[in-house]
Amino acid sequence: MKKVLVMLLAAVLILSFAACTAKPAEPLADKDHELWVAHGQYLLADGTQNAWNGKDASLYEASALKAIALDDVKAISEELYNTLSGKEVKYLYTIDLLFGTNDAGWTTNCLIDGVLYKANGSYAFKIAQCSSDVDGDTKVYAEDQWISDPKTANVESLTPKTAFYPVWQEEADANGFTWASNPVVIGGAGLYTLVIAQYKNASAAGKPGYGVGLVLKEKKDGIAYEEIKTWVAADHTYGVIGSFAGSDWSSDVAMTAAGDNKWTAEVDLAAGNELKVRADGAWDYSWGQDGNNITVEADGTYVVTITFDAEGNGAVSVVAK
Repeated sequence: MKKVLVMLLAAVLILSFAACTAKPAEPLADKDHELWVAHGQYLLADGTQNAWNGKDASLYEASALKAIALDDVKAISEELYNTLSGKEVKYLYTIDLLFGTNDAGWTTNCLIDGVLYKANGSYAFKIAQCSSDVDGDTKVYAEDQWISDPKTANVESLTPKTAFYPVWQEEADANGFTWASNPVVIGGAGLYTLVIAQYKNASAAGKPGYGVGLVLKEKKDGIAYEEIKTWVAADHTYGVIGSFAGSDWSSDVAMTAAGDNKWTAEVDLAAGNELKVRADGAWDYSWGQDGNNITVEADGTYVVTITFDAEGNGAVSVVAK
């Protein structure tokens, strides 16, 4: 009997020692990319002004995400941890970011509880997987993969009350969203912990390859969202703005009424010039092609027309004269 008790005690001690010396879970780090980087015109947690791609190396490194283990998510949000535990996670990263407290100078659309809103650009964000090269004494970073990205990085929102992700499709939905639209923070201004996971399955239509969660750490005073009402076209003026001579993205070529809910202008353009139509000489409302700038392929005089339907949706055409 004593021998059995001794053996049981030894087994308990061995198991206890093994438990005490077990290594913590390794971070799920991406070995193929040097950095995962946060992009957008919001603030980093220390108040540093962030930017999109093309920023200097020090800002790339300041806005780099940290690889973490799945168990580390428990300390951020138990609910988010439970959600991610049901996924096959390949890589996992996090960063704290301050959204909606600084004016980016432009707006982007989003859905909040099914209602269409306009949000300041300081609520828009993207993540990129980056590599680097050395140019003389300077380290230069480049984006290998945007998350989200058309056709290659389908993302799902793991926290739909705080993170809006547009539809992952090329054709615009009823609200004008496509995979080219911006992801937007919709939980209000504040300091958030962003957690992004790359799954083991590849992105495909109807099958996200990534998941993003935003957990509010500290609410802040910031810029309010503005509900988008039905557009009454006749209540506004319109102009063509772009990279062409005489505009340089700073002045508009005025458009004139050309019938019900239609405005037009003639513009001399060079190959490669980009343009948009905007309302009231400001960037609160603008129209291009699927949310992007329109680019012409040849020199010439073009007729630019914007036409609004009964619901106030605008469509731009650019036709060589």
